[in-house]
Amino acid sequence: MKKAFNKFYGYQWLSAILLGFLLPFFAQQIGFREIHQIIWLYLVINGSYTLYFGYAIRKHGYSPLLILLLPVIFGGVSTFWLKLVHTQYGFYFSLLYIVLSLFTFFGDTRDDPDESLIPIESGFQDLASGIEQDFSLPIDGGFKS
Repeated sequence: MKKAFNKFYGYQWLSAILLGFLLPFFAQQIGFREIHQIIWLYLVINGSYTLYFGYAIRKHGYSPLLILLLPVIFGGVSTFWLKLVHTQYGFYFSLLYIVLSLFTFFGDTRDDPDESLIPIESGFQDLASGIEQDFSLPIDGGFKS
């Protein structure tokens, strides 16, 4: 069960549902003022999470389509379907979440796993040896007709 949960990005889905749907729902039920919802919940908490999430997607090699997970749940479900968030706020915050996660996804590449790979074009060769190897090819290219 845990393998399937991790294979289908279970933790990412749970966090996106929690922040994209349940956070606006509980904020409305508790009675947060709209200005506090916008600043603290949508800008600070969700914005911080999308910054982290873009970094985590790159670092762990998750599918880049997960960048759209929180904005789609927040914009689609909470804003346009259930009307928990005003339409303009939901639309523009969804765009902001995409941009923030793209900043950290494409930003710093110091921990990129591809940085430590050596390009191999003609196989491994001993770079430290001072012996020069001369490869000779026959004139006909080695092909017999």
